[in-house]
Amino acid sequence: MLESQKKFATYLKKMQGLLNGQEFSFDQTLLQKVMETELVVPVIGAFSAGKSSLLNALMGNEILPVGIAPETELATELRYSSESYLLAIKPDGVQERLPVEALSSINRRSSEFSHLRLYLDSEALKAIAPLVLVDMPGFGSSLENHNKAISYYLPRGVHFVVLTSIEDGNITQSMLRKLDELKTYNTDFTFLLSKCNLRAADQVDEVRAYIDDQLSVYFGEHCTSVAVGNRGGEELTQALTALQPDALFSRLFIDILKDQNLDVLAQINLALSMLKKDKAESEQAARSLDQALTSLLEQRKEVESDLKERYSGKMLDRCLRGVDNALNDSLEELVSLGMGRNQQTLSTAISDIIRSSLASNIKSEVQEISSNMVDRIASNLSATSSQMSTLDISSNWSEELSNKVKFSLERTTEMLSDWSARLSNRPEADKDSGAMLYRGLSTVLAVTTAVVNPLLELVIIFLPEIIKMFNGGNEREKFRQKLTGEVFPNIKAELRGKIPAIIDEQLNAMLKKISEGFEEQINKQKHVVDTIAQENLLREAEISEKTAVLEDLSLSVKNTANECLYK
Repeated sequence: MLESQKKFATYLKKMQGLLNGQEFSFDQTLLQKVMETELVVPVIGAFSAGKSSLLNALMGNEILPVGIAPETELATELRYSSESYLLAIKPDGVQERLPVEALSSINRRSSEFSHLRLYLDSEALKAIAPLVLVDMPGFGSSLENHNKAISYYLPRGVHFVVLTSIEDGNITQSMLRKLDELKTYNTDFTFLLSKCNLRAADQVDEVRAYIDDQLSVYFGEHCTSVAVGNRGGEELTQALTALQPDALFSRLFIDILKDQNLDVLAQINLALSMLKKDKAESEQAARSLDQALTSLLEQRKEVESDLKERYSGKMLDRCLRGVDNALNDSLEELVSLGMGRNQQTLSTAISDIIRSSLASNIKSEVQEISSNMVDRIASNLSATSSQMSTLDISSNWSEELSNKVKFSLERTTEMLSDWSARLSNRPEADKDSGAMLYRGLSTVLAVTTAVVNPLLELVIIFLPEIIKMFNGGNEREKFRQKLTGEVFPNIKAELRGKIPAIIDEQLNAMLKKISEGFEEQINKQKHVVDTIAQENLLREAEISEKTAVLEDLSLSVKNTANECLYK
């Protein structure tokens, strides 16, 4: 177990002990999440970049098939287990257990499954746990398998290992789009230059220098490549060790734990404040919070009534405009691919461009819309703020609620919903085997993925029908005109017909989450106020004793956080 994992588990157990029997709200599920969350590290690259060979070198055994047909590739998770076996996961979560030997033939049934989990008695995999490497389909894979894997693992990966063969000589436009998507999901990457043993040292240095220049221009000077040759397993191990798994794990939880600690302290301080109030003041505080809950319901209905007019329509237009710009910016690249008469390659490139554009634009839109929703609801609770401030509860009560809800939207560890959740469901048999939870996603990213994923499923269906190559006379200018005059407009028409319903559904889900966030915070305070109102019926001496107990509890909560979260 990682040190940060141990520290967070110790902290949560201490907090559970301190708050046992108290009236203060505390997320009891966090301990399980800390204990079970794993760090997924997908390995991505073009078909034949050497991903499977590199992972085989790491494990010291030829386990993963090399050189299989790209159209049959499935993402394969590599997990340590004292017993070796293969799990093939279907889109509905149903699993089929197979011997490891089936790995060489299971890809023939790739259409049946979403991904694979390979459990191996491998010291190398045991040593890097809780990192879980994923052998991803190459960029030359079928459109369906490619999108399926990228859509599933892109938002779940805590870090990516990116492979480009030295034979490519540079970072392709397709790869640059993938790297840009990683930034959309706030995920970093390690860039490996593979097959360096096939080139002379001076050639390797030349290609590395050029690739490092590309990385620097697009992602900053801190991004550099790592040359991988005959010692691929050792070099990959070193790269994974340099990731500092403890730091990766800590970043997933530290802000959530600190925020919850502050939330508990705020509840204790509210209780201390209310102990000083008389009966009339306590009743006034309770009435104010009831009024806030009523106002919250009214605000939700108001926002919901004009959700489509104020938010989703503009979001649709901007997203389609972004797709149009991205396609036209890549026109010459697409023309060149089209001239090669490879419909699969062209379809994949267009699909990548659409996904990258939608992911970036939808995330930006969702962040802005969610912030506007929160501010709009909070501003209408300002009247309650003035009432609460007269009771010394808070001078900026609605603003504090707003900040808490915004933080929750950015940091909540909910799992993905809808399409992606079906892939992450685990039958009871797998739960018993000790499989861990995936990295949680923030609501903003969850909404982004919930919109992009079904649209990419749609693209898989309609894109091959839209892209029809000329039977002859496929001159470059004619193909350019075909793309701009037929293909691009048809893509936008298909998306315009499908995006609104998906956007509306997800924005309504986000509004519900926001409203429930406000309601949860207000109910926490109301619970404390109501509980202390009962305490006020006690004799003065008992109230003094209760005050002393709460002050001691507040100090213990602070000390626990300082010991486990701030060192």
